[in-house]
Amino acid sequence: MLLAAQHSSKQIAERLGLGVKTVNNHLARAYAKLGVTSRAEIRTLLGQPPSARPR
Repeated sequence: MLLAAQHSSKQIAERLGLGVKTVNNHLARAYAKLGVTSRAEIRTLLGQPPSARPR
């Protein structure tokens, strides 16, 4: 979730050596467990400004 708050799925996939679909699947599961629906909500949970967009 820390990576998702600041990076796109493509960037995360490249950094971790995974496929974008794999990253998105893991993010969807984490979103469900945390009760959030967007990266903006993740940033809020982490205490980051909601306007900080993924690079």
